[in-house]
Parts: sequence; C-alpha cells; structure tokens
Amino acid sequence: MNFADNWARVFVVITFLTFGEAQIIGGIVPNLIAFGLFLGSIGYFASTGKMVEMFGWKNKK
Repeated sequence: MNFADNWARVFVVITFLTFGEAQIIGGIVPNLIAFGLFLGSIGYFASTGKMVEMFGWKNKK
C-alpha cells in the first residue's frame, strides 16, 4: 500500500463521518439556504455601499 492509497482511505473515512450520518432535510438543505442568503446579503451591501465607489462600479451619467 502506497502513500496515495493511505490518503484515499483517510478521505473516504472523513467523507463518511461528515455526510454519512447527516440528515438531508434537517441538516444540509437549511444550511445551504442560509449560506446562500448570507452570500446574497454580502453582495447586496457590497453593491450599494462604499465598495461601489472603491471599485468604480458607480454608474456615471
């Protein structure tokens, strides 16, 4: 057994421990929804605040 086989086994064990007993409805989906809302709020405030001026995204008419 070589080095890559050992790391592949470690990866499989970590993946199983992380997702093997997770509940899809009560665990992963609400967290993904909350994460999406979090990223959306960061994008909204970044596009309406001082970051617009900093990055030069302001519409010049």
